[in-house]
Amino acid sequence: MMAMRTVYLGAALLLAASAATAQLPAARTFAAPAATTWAPLGCRLAQAGAPALPPRSGWTNLHGDASSSDEVASAIGPMLRTDWTAEAATYNPTGPVFDGDGNLYFSPLIPYENVVLISLDRRDGSRRWAIAGSSAPAGGSAPMVLADPANPGQEIIYLALYDRALAVRPDGSIVWDVPTGLTLSGSALERLVLGFNYDAVHDALVALTGDGQMVALDRQTGALLLATPFTLPGVRSPAVPATIPPAISAAADVEFRQFVNVPAGSLPVFTSGLLGNNVEVGNHFSIDPRSGRMWVAATAPDGEDGTLDNVSSLGALYGLGLVAGTSGYAIQEVCHRSFVGGSASTPTISADGSRVYIGDNSTLLLAIDASCTEVWSVDVGAQIFGSVALSSDGAEIYASTQLGITKVVDQGTSGSVVWSANLDVFDLATGQQNLNMNLVGIGANGLAFQAGAGVILNGVALPSLVGTGVLDRETGAVRHFTGGGEETVAVMSAAPDGALYIGNSPLRRIYARVLGLSTAPLVGGITKFAVARADLLMRDATCAATARARNAAAQTACAAGVAADVVQIGELIAQARAAAPEAIANDGLLPTRWARLDKRLTRAEIFLAAGDSRSLARAASRTGRVCKKLSR
Repeated sequence: MMAMRTVYLGAALLLAASAATAQLPAARTFAAPAATTWAPLGCRLAQAGAPALPPRSGWTNLHGDASSSDEVASAIGPMLRTDWTAEAATYNPTGPVFDGDGNLYFSPLIPYENVVLISLDRRDGSRRWAIAGSSAPAGGSAPMVLADPANPGQEIIYLALYDRALAVRPDGSIVWDVPTGLTLSGSALERLVLGFNYDAVHDALVALTGDGQMVALDRQTGALLLATPFTLPGVRSPAVPATIPPAISAAADVEFRQFVNVPAGSLPVFTSGLLGNNVEVGNHFSIDPRSGRMWVAATAPDGEDGTLDNVSSLGALYGLGLVAGTSGYAIQEVCHRSFVGGSASTPTISADGSRVYIGDNSTLLLAIDASCTEVWSVDVGAQIFGSVALSSDGAEIYASTQLGITKVVDQGTSGSVVWSANLDVFDLATGQQNLNMNLVGIGANGLAFQAGAGVILNGVALPSLVGTGVLDRETGAVRHFTGGGEETVAVMSAAPDGALYIGNSPLRRIYARVLGLSTAPLVGGITKFAVARADLLMRDATCAATARARNAAAQTACAAGVAADVVQIGELIAQARAAAPEAIANDGLLPTRWARLDKRLTRAEIFLAAGDSRSLARAASRTGRVCKKLSR
């Protein structure tokens, strides 16, 4: 979701818009990128495991995984191309998630068609199946994919709506479909499920709504675990008076409602929720797989801002726990920390559960410990939006702001800025600038980002065009970029095959169109950015596997980290193999050459199975030779 902050679009915006140039920017041309020099260093913090937790090779939750790391173990396509857009009549403020075969699952926001869950084929975007809504369908929340321990090798897709939760197999058959105990009434936009996550400790599914309600369900049966829904201690944040001229607001509302089946005048309600105005919750939440601790960013209890008025001008980070009692389960508060002006982002949990990272409502990145105590803060120069991305290597944190992307390293008692990326990806017209439009996503070989070109008027980025690219993790330099696609207020969903997907949800571009700053038609649905060079994906996957194996060979005292490395190296090898047929068909890779390279990867897998330092070094030698061959 977008940052929780106040945004003003006043009458002065009209004057600024009329002065802005009508000339459109153009995406710059980038050559094929060389292999990245980034490599892991030191002991890796291994993610916790549980029977229902899926592999980390693709996006399986709104922010990648239960801890909201926005990280996948696989390599991202180093060169991307716009492939297809499907279900263009839908509006998607969350991105798709993927099963092990790469099939897509998403829940559009209050669509005109009576559906709440859609599955697409990754190859062409064709619809595989859809689940119908009830008499008052909502949608808009992110589904979640988990493994099915009762059927090894199988998966189940889970979705929570305000009044309904369901579990569905990849073939579309329903496992269970149950009421949540909440009653959908009033404005559907004010009754959205903003977070749905998995508590591995209690094998429970937990949903969080925009009005501060939490429900917990048994993963296997869908049975409610709480006697009554848990209500967060906070109250609504202040409502911000509209400052947009009525004519602009009305025109933007019409554009919004071509995708979303809501009454006239609903766009301000939707925008307020995204910005954290007049709501209790404006973000997703996270669950620590090790402890089951839930971390929620919401509003503080009434009165903590000094006034008992049923309105909270403070935000708060809550640490919550699902606790078993004599009559079932209850959610209890462990601690909370208030923020002046609120929190701007979804909490992100470190792999060992010792730190939570979050952006405040100004320009600070905060590191909070398990007792809700601030450990350090770093000024990143602008407000962080959505969620920070957190690597399991080197305590690397990537924060997205309207101005760009900043890399910060957690050094224990302090944080340190390493670089701020220069998103110089468009040839700009007079008065325009490059804009960061989305959260960053971490892959084994780089960082996925969405950029735009346009203007900032009254503090709001209004893009004319957007595109998608990959940054180098070591330097922040742009490795490659391709123009196209639509703006999103969601995430960069990375698939197991290296493709990226955008949940199309134009908002800032709606206003850009209304003001005449963007001429491109608004596009709904899901857009796929496919791998443009499969041979370079193979190169990056094997080079990333090599760097990881070399580091693991030197860190065998970190047993859990090395075990996680071995799993990831295996996934990267599998990714390279899966890309080989396309590289042979389209990129000039000779079948005889690939056969020789594949033998080396097979030898590497044999050495990986041993797991000792010498064997890991030998595995690195084999994958390293493949990396070099594919780099020529």
